[in-house]
Amino acid sequence: MPKLRYIYKAKITFSERIRSHSYLLRLLPFDNEAQRILESHYHIFPRGVINKSEDVFGNKILTGYVDEFHNTFEFSSHGVLETYPYIIHEELNPIYRFASRFTKASDKLLQMNQELNFTESIDNHEKAKIISDKINTLITYEGGVTGIGTSAEEALSLGKGVCQDYAHIMISLCRLNDIPARYVAGFIEGEGFSHAWVEYYAEGAWHGYDPTHNVKIAINYIKIAQGRDYGDCAIDKGVFRGVAFQNLEVIVKVEHK
Repeated sequence: MPKLRYIYKAKITFSERIRSHSYLLRLLPFDNEAQRILESHYHIFPRGVINKSEDVFGNKILTGYVDEFHNTFEFSSHGVLETYPYIIHEELNPIYRFASRFTKASDKLLQMNQELNFTESIDNHEKAKIISDKINTLITYEGGVTGIGTSAEEALSLGKGVCQDYAHIMISLCRLNDIPARYVAGFIEGEGFSHAWVEYYAEGAWHGYDPTHNVKIAINYIKIAQGRDYGDCAIDKGVFRGVAFQNLEVIVKVEHK
């Protein structure tokens, strides 16, 4: 099966020195049916005190604390994975049936849902495709219009968005149609930034769908985090003592080994 080498590098530059910096990072890939870890490494600077654990959604997290003054914070992850067909057999957590902060439906989404007109004979796989197709007729990809706090309803109203918005809209519509769905953050082949897509539940397993590219995922996606929506999957979160602006630089590269 294909082997992928990945590298994720991030650097936060603060306009003033800060201290008492607590952080939470989701940098490390899953090890499951769809991807097997062959190598996995991470680096954090300043390092401080670090704890490795899992959150309630099964994501690997690195939490830490840096007490001394610093004006930059760098973190990276790199490794090699072997990828398999995107099917993950898992007992369903019912939390993925219900609306969440960024996927709650209001007028626009409810109207869009009525226009789907599913017949009783089609299964969840066909429904996922119809939903993704419909999304791609109503919004166009454009950066800088939405942000990390934009909901599915807001993105649909704007008619523009990025991968996070496509995923939120698809998750909302899946859940409205009794299809359990969850948000996934990770990396795809090429160079650029992290990516977001959707997993929907059918026949006792999770299946991947990328509404941004309007394709059912077959292989070669690297999963880093999962949750109800973006709020459960942010790669980095932190709080610190001090007053400073932040500038984030990110590089992601995924290639065949």
